[in-house]
Amino acid sequence: MQYRNLHKADVKLSALGLGCMRLPQEGKQVDRPHALRMMRTAVERGVNYFDSAYMYHGGESELIIAEALKEIGRNKVYVATKMPCSQVEKKEDLTRIMDDQLRKLGVETIDFYLFHALSANTWEKMQRFDALTFLDKARKAGKIRFPGFSHHDNFDNFKEIIDAWPEWAVCQIILNYLDEKYQAGLQGSVYAAEKGVNTVVMEPLKGGLLTANAPESVLSLFRGADNSATLAEWALRWVYSVPQVTCILSGASDMKQLGENLDSFEKFGKMENIELSSAEKELFEAAKMAFLQYKGINCTSCGYCVPCPSGVDIPAVFANYNLIKVFDSVGQAKMRYPRMVYSGTSADKCTECGACEQKCPQKLPITKQLKETHETLAP
Repeated sequence: MQYRNLHKADVKLSALGLGCMRLPQEGKQVDRPHALRMMRTAVERGVNYFDSAYMYHGGESELIIAEALKEIGRNKVYVATKMPCSQVEKKEDLTRIMDDQLRKLGVETIDFYLFHALSANTWEKMQRFDALTFLDKARKAGKIRFPGFSHHDNFDNFKEIIDAWPEWAVCQIILNYLDEKYQAGLQGSVYAAEKGVNTVVMEPLKGGLLTANAPESVLSLFRGADNSATLAEWALRWVYSVPQVTCILSGASDMKQLGENLDSFEKFGKMENIELSSAEKELFEAAKMAFLQYKGINCTSCGYCVPCPSGVDIPAVFANYNLIKVFDSVGQAKMRYPRMVYSGTSADKCTECGACEQKCPQKLPITKQLKETHETLAP
């Protein structure tokens, strides 16, 4: 296992972190013996970062981590969890929820404490409740060590949040070879590093879509390059190559998935250079195009079409559409798109001015596709 340094402290995080949102289940309940076995195995093989949140598994995730810490040892794992901003209705809720999390985790100090799923609306709420002062006081009181946030909005909103406070230690963003320019994206990791903020990556496998839902055209590309490597290994390899990334979260749901991920990172650790070769870069571009040709909109998220005069985030709209058409993932698309409607960046804001179509290198009929997309995705 390779370890990467925090910018603002003498702390090394494992390049692979264990995401605790998709723990193994029996029916609707977490299979605790299986989950605990996974946590032990992860630590034995070098993982030292567990990521959770107040809402994961109906609140059970933090309790399972507490059980694991008693067996594994508190000093072997950095624990990250998150404040559920959507549940904060008054300033006092911040203290109440954090204290509940400390109790559930059975710790005196939470190592990494993040505001969960910040976007324009939740960020406005956190500012209204003076939440940055709350974080600062919690840190000085020893309740938390490293403050941060997870993010689900566009780059401008991400930049605003980063710039608002010099004490951020970590940000958690979506990043994978298909979502290179989605939300904060690759430019977000670069900007965060420039500001001394570490990037933790979620959805490196796009919630499993890059492995379980890959069309044959994508499979054949990767098999042709290295038949011994899994699709998961290839996708993780792309994120691992990003020098600004500190830790990559994998939400394994069973021992087999965890073992494959651990094997991949052990393999990465033996590489002399993490940078992708020219052939690998070409392979990922070809795989991206193969995915997009599969019933989806052939948008490469180049960003030439934005900013839109009406505020439509065209690449993000099409990325959500492709979740359904390419990956058959209705649930993820239906969860993401309402956030765009709320923030005023959804497809229905299009006035058909045509400015985007003049700039599009793919010559897409964007205004027509925006209409079709909104009809498909509208809540």
